[in-house]
Amino acid sequence: MGSFFKRIITNPILKSRDYRRVLGSSFFHSMGMTGEQVIIGFLIFQQTGSTAWVGVSLAVYFGPMLLFGVPAGALADWVDRKRLLPIIEGGIALLLGVFGFLLYIGDVELWALLFLTFSSGSLRAIYNPVRSSYVYDLAGREGAVASLGLVNLCSRSGQLLGALMSGWVLSGMGGGMGFLVLSGGHLIAFFGLLGLKTAGRSIEAVPITLGQNLKEYWQEVCQNHRLLILIGLTSAVEILGFSFATALPEIATAKLGVGAQGLGHMHSARAVGGILAGVLFAGALSLKNKGLVYLCAAGGFGASLVALGVAPYFWLVLLAIAVVAVMAVASDVLSQSMMQMVVPDRLRGRAMGAWVFAVGVAPIGHLEVGFLAESLGADMALIINGLLLVGITLCIAVMAPILSKADKMERP
Repeated sequence: MGSFFKRIITNPILKSRDYRRVLGSSFFHSMGMTGEQVIIGFLIFQQTGSTAWVGVSLAVYFGPMLLFGVPAGALADWVDRKRLLPIIEGGIALLLGVFGFLLYIGDVELWALLFLTFSSGSLRAIYNPVRSSYVYDLAGREGAVASLGLVNLCSRSGQLLGALMSGWVLSGMGGGMGFLVLSGGHLIAFFGLLGLKTAGRSIEAVPITLGQNLKEYWQEVCQNHRLLILIGLTSAVEILGFSFATALPEIATAKLGVGAQGLGHMHSARAVGGILAGVLFAGALSLKNKGLVYLCAAGGFGASLVALGVAPYFWLVLLAIAVVAVMAVASDVLSQSMMQMVVPDRLRGRAMGAWVFAVGVAPIGHLEVGFLAESLGADMALIINGLLLVGITLCIAVMAPILSKADKMERP
């Protein structure tokens, strides 16, 4: 165990001042992201009493990833990433601050909450490919998994604080104050990213237009079957796996009766599981068989959703959510690193745009879970999705064995 943590703290990437700034900003960015999901989900369920509407709100939140994922990836290959990151953070801070003030002085209608959800989701859709490709710039191919694992560790730590704090502030001082606190966190991230200096060692020297960027990306997707397989599995994980968050407000209120603080604790359990997985991947300096590990994580994701659906007690629900989060982080880290590994360096930003596009199908899952929960209950919705995800993973393992040999996936 001591040698494992030694590998983490002696990772050469930690000597990079810019990488440390990205780590710190990731903490506050994720604190805001999780916190706003807790607050928005609770406020919408409180206004409508409907899990279906919570599903709609999360669909609106993740929909921009489908709309803007590919253009955002092209943008990440077209502009200076270190300049774009603080602009995005500043925009989110301003957005949450304005809505926090409006909610603090009065009620905000459902349409306004959905507008906030869409606007914030749009900015975060641009942020993800830019940050991931910039981390790869700093770490290189060999250090990608461990470096992204460390970023994920800091992100999940931020999620833990965001979930706990937003649940506490929401129940004690209301959603307006909650948004204002989260806005402050994004301001801290903004000022930290303003000091980035490294442009990255893998950025294309020859400039091309944004339209040429998109054309080159489309050609790569059509020709690179390995990238297509990864996009397909990531989309399945997103639709059937990550959509579990839609069911949490109903489980917290209607099933368990634990209210806003209980919902915050459930998101905290999600963050704790993510932190554990982040630690594991942060020490994975020479992880082998990445594709096989990814398949196991996707199948484990489905099995843990079934466990969450049948859990009868609050502490078992928290445990199941923590396990779900471990599998979620494994899926995120491995899919992000592998998609960048199977394309040329000049396309890595666009590969992360493909990842965001795959994540952008999340609205399908959130809507599906919402309406399944309305018809059959939140528990049955989770069980159905979990079984489907296990089945799809097994099919891909049998029909696309190249994914289990990811370490042999050299760039074309």
